[in-house]
Amino acid sequence: MDITVEYTAVIEGDPQAVWQLLAAFEDMHWHPQVNSSRLAGGMSGRAGAVRELSLTDGSTVTERLDELDHARMTLTYSFQGDPPIPVSTSRTTVSLQPADGQTAITWRGGYGVADSDAALLVTRVNREMVWPTTAQALKTALDH
Repeated sequence: MDITVEYTAVIEGDPQAVWQLLAAFEDMHWHPQVNSSRLAGGMSGRAGAVRELSLTDGSTVTERLDELDHARMTLTYSFQGDPPIPVSTSRTTVSLQPADGQTAITWRGGYGVADSDAALLVTRVNREMVWPTTAQALKTALDH
């Protein structure tokens, strides 16, 4: 079954400053749950780039940049290899919008899942852990 999960956070900071961090797809040094990140394939800053993230829990996540639109401040990525959540397919779009001197960040993920239990887990992990933590990490990075 296919599901869509969405989450929006508003953080202090200029959208262009937030975009600079997100658009450097293979560089997630600013995220506290990422020990290291590197370009594992493709060309930096271009669709097709693959990043490999080594996380603080010892796991590795590999993601491919599918689309990058600087003018619209959107990027789309998908898991490669073994995803960290129970999905058969994934495609997540991150978009930024100005919001009264702040930045609204929206994640919209489309996932193929086996059943309703997997759907609930994927929804919970993204909405309650991954995306809020990433929004906070971006805010913290901008504050420094």
